[in-house]
Amino acid sequence: MRVSILPYDPAWAAAFSQMRASLFTALDGVPVISIEHVGSTSVPGLAAKPIIDIDVIVAQDDIPRAMELLTAHGYTYNPETWGDRYSFRYNAHAHDAGATRPTEDGAVRRAVYLNAPTGEGLKNHRTVRDVLLRDPGLVEEYARVKMELVTREFEGIGSYGAAKSGILRKIMAKGSLAPKVV
Repeated sequence: MRVSILPYDPAWAAAFSQMRASLFTALDGVPVISIEHVGSTSVPGLAAKPIIDIDVIVAQDDIPRAMELLTAHGYTYNPETWGDRYSFRYNAHAHDAGATRPTEDGAVRRAVYLNAPTGEGLKNHRTVRDVLLRDPGLVEEYARVKMELVTREFEGIGSYGAAKSGILRKIMAKGSLAPKVV
């Protein structure tokens, strides 16, 4: 598997805003605590896979209903979920974890993670985003690592993630968080 990494695109923030609104609509009836833009596309200046990562936070007891609603609104649950979050992909886009192909409708790809408010995966996403938002030097270093990785072939998205683990551990340590789930 190859991974596509693009220079930062300010349109990613606007795409997130539209996706956020559609998620609130899809989850009508579930008390949503927050819907947050996370991942590399949330950090101005950071090169990224053109996939908008979104954390949806609901109370633990509301997760089953939220999963049903996401499924009913065009999302497919990915059972290869990491840690304590539930991962979904948008059905309108053929699965392409490396983001190397354009989507069928021309829209930006999205990965939606359903989280309880105290989840480790949520803490990790927020920590990485927040540390990078305040440390331009780490943004540059992380971008360099990613650009080196685009030249490699990976067995899957997990091996791509493992190849970034060194820089991610450094980022999380700067945020005073020991990485458990990335």
